[in-house]
Amino acid sequence: MNHDITDSEEGMGYETSLTGGTLPDGLALQSRPSVSKVIVGTPTKVGPFTMTFHVVKDGSTGTKSCTSDVVPSDSIFDRIGGTDRYDVAANIALKMLVDSTTTKGGIVYVANGENFADALSASAVAAQHGAPLLLTTAGQLPPQTTQMMSILAPKQIVIVGGENSVSATVATDLQRRNTASGVTRIGGPDRFAVSRNLISDPTFGAAASTSLYVASGLKFPDALSASPAAAKIKTPVLLVNGQAASLTTDEKALLTARGVTTPTVFGGEDTLSAGVAADLKTVTGSVSRIEGDDRFIVSANITAANYTAPIDTIYFATGATYPDALAGGVLAGIGKAPILLVQKTCVAPEVAAQVRALAPKHIVLLGGPNSLSATLENLPLCN
Repeated sequence: MNHDITDSEEGMGYETSLTGGTLPDGLALQSRPSVSKVIVGTPTKVGPFTMTFHVVKDGSTGTKSCTSDVVPSDSIFDRIGGTDRYDVAANIALKMLVDSTTTKGGIVYVANGENFADALSASAVAAQHGAPLLLTTAGQLPPQTTQMMSILAPKQIVIVGGENSVSATVATDLQRRNTASGVTRIGGPDRFAVSRNLISDPTFGAAASTSLYVASGLKFPDALSASPAAAKIKTPVLLVNGQAASLTTDEKALLTARGVTTPTVFGGEDTLSAGVAADLKTVTGSVSRIEGDDRFIVSANITAANYTAPIDTIYFATGATYPDALAGGVLAGIGKAPILLVQKTCVAPEVAAQVRALAPKHIVLLGGPNSLSATLENLPLCN
């Protein structure tokens, strides 16, 4: 292994030092005549290593923290991580750009990263448009999002959510920083209205489809797993109140307007009620349900119902929290790949069975080692 950690200008003028954490066992920083420092050596121990570098250039200083996974040379594992959820979303967008699954000068969707609902509504729709999803706080654009917007240079920015989710201040800031972009907000009085309005938008919404995926907007796991599968068949995910006894008038109107004939609901009746499922059947003439004893098994069952071998990539996301996988649903959807929910250090037997059945060439962890351990490579089973 020999990796130059300096930046541009052939590395001249940079002074680099390790100020926190440790390099992977077997590696060291070494001075070189033409560059500041390089990492040299051969790793001798697998696992995640977190380190912080201090860089000095022309009197200016800065720090950069990063995490490196050391895995066997024949490993099929990869990771898209970051310092926080906003950084992860930006890194996912960057990967989409590098892989040419998105392009500069296109559409970028923006949603609140402090809550899951609007981002989950956007995931399958953004994938249909080949557009990345970036995250923001309600009141201020994170620097990672601002930087990625500059790289993507979109012609259209779509804010998903009302002003309580993404404030007018953030919308103004997006327009100010991206003067060549049109900024469109698709909002609503609540998360369910936002979901309907986004699906129905004639420009930035979902393509026509007689199928529809329906998930609870009160819980994130089922919609998280369903979004890539929905994108694969070019259908949207409608978020509803899973605890309600029936569909609303507006939800029934959306079903009729789209001509839905094959809706699918996700999760057991404690997540999405029998009354909502019954209403779906009344309006459309049919309904199917994908469920399981827990969120991990539901994600395995969604995968089993929508994917067959051979497959290139599978994504792992933590089932404990939602932030890292919000933008990952777009990447998985575009790549026609599933997201399987796992625990930090182990996988459900049903999840492991799906991985073995699909025999992917790559397994990508969404999030850093605090969310997902590199030891997941070995598919350790949860008790």
